[in-house]
Amino acid sequence: MKRVNNFEITGNCVADARLHSFSTGKQKATFSVAVNYIYETTQEGEKKSVAEFFNVETWDKNVFDLIKKGAPLVVKGFRKGNLVNDKPYYYIVATSVEAFVPDPKEK
Repeated sequence: MKRVNNFEITGNCVADARLHSFSTGKQKATFSVAVNYIYETTQEGEKKSVAEFFNVETWDKNVFDLIKKGAPLVVKGFRKGNLVNDKPYYYIVATSVEAFVPDPKEK
């Protein structure tokens, strides 16, 4: 069954991945991705940018080396939530992490 809870974000990695090792031998990486939202504020076309931050986790060891501060990434996955100190905490569980290569024709 396909998930209806799909996310795809493209942005820059905020910091190097934090690796977590478990007694089972599994590892996961947690990291944050900054995404800029650009919008027009006036009729003359003045633009402003607001950064949004997404917390991400991945269990795919093959992509751990991609997750470095400033690296442009494309993250695909689904949203998951927990309660932390009685407050909701949401993050993206990555099913795919790829290096983003911008198209030089786009500005």
